[in-house]
Amino acid sequence: MIIKKYIVNDMKEAIIRAKYELGKDAVIISQRTVKVGKWYNLKKKKQLEVTVAVEENIVTKNNNINSIQNEYKETDMGQSIETDFIYEKASDIIKNKLVSYCDLYEIEDNKLTIEEKKNFLNLVLKNNCFEKKLELERINVFMGPTGVGKTTTIAKIAAKEHLVNKRNVGLVTMDTYRIGAVEQLKTYANILDAPFEVVNSPDEMAYKINKLKDCDMILIDTLGTSQRNKGKLIDIKDYLDAIEGEFNKYLVLSVSTDKDTIYSILDRYKLLNYDGLILTKFDEVTVLTNFWSIIENNTLPVQYFCFGQDVPDDIKDATLENLLDYIEENFTYA
Repeated sequence: MIIKKYIVNDMKEAIIRAKYELGKDAVIISQRTVKVGKWYNLKKKKQLEVTVAVEENIVTKNNNINSIQNEYKETDMGQSIETDFIYEKASDIIKNKLVSYCDLYEIEDNKLTIEEKKNFLNLVLKNNCFEKKLELERINVFMGPTGVGKTTTIAKIAAKEHLVNKRNVGLVTMDTYRIGAVEQLKTYANILDAPFEVVNSPDEMAYKINKLKDCDMILIDTLGTSQRNKGKLIDIKDYLDAIEGEFNKYLVLSVSTDKDTIYSILDRYKLLNYDGLILTKFDEVTVLTNFWSIIENNTLPVQYFCFGQDVPDDIKDATLENLLDYIEENFTYA
């Protein structure tokens, strides 16, 4: 007998994963609630641990599924896959696996429902970057090039944490170079009635964070800078090195940026040891080139995706389900 455990958000996710990995004869034998996250985090996320079993001789379909997950076999792709607005910018590897998936489950590729598309991607993109999540630390730093929407993203997260999760949020900026940057974040802080601090040098960082000691969460805006400006990246690193204790670092990327530039940003910003990504400006693109570039080449968690200027509405957790629902609803083609 084959026994496998899944850590999932709900029973629906467990059933989908068990069905496509172990086959329709898999049986759920136990479930329990577990807390997932770092041991020192008092607000760990609750998830479901589901144990599933299947007889070992039921392997035919499972082996076929494993071949879809792990092997690349060139096939004749239907025109519908080549022109599907979700898959048209995917690699040939993904497209060919989709053909095999449709053959295995006897589905016409031009009649895939959005649920079947979700199931396919959950199957072939095991442990993909959109299903990984960081636990928000008490201190969270946001970095990235100028114009990607860092400050607005911080405002969205601050509003969500304050209004929905009832947390006392403090805002900090070290972006004193860009005209209006301080005032923009200060305006959001005033709207939320949140404490706000400006850090003018690395020497001030620990002192200014200590002034926010009563806050449940602190969100820090950094200087927006080109990935080619190593000097400013080193300046930001000096500020970050002055932060005491554990904190998360998010690299904010606009999906409207060209693919080569995104690769350059991902590479050059490694100097700052970012922990995860936030994708912005989905509302500004008409093709999903960068969605596929990131999902096929990045292993770090993608925490959120943003799709407009409204605070706090235009941000969601970057799960595959949320992303595909957004794409299905908002991407239209002639």
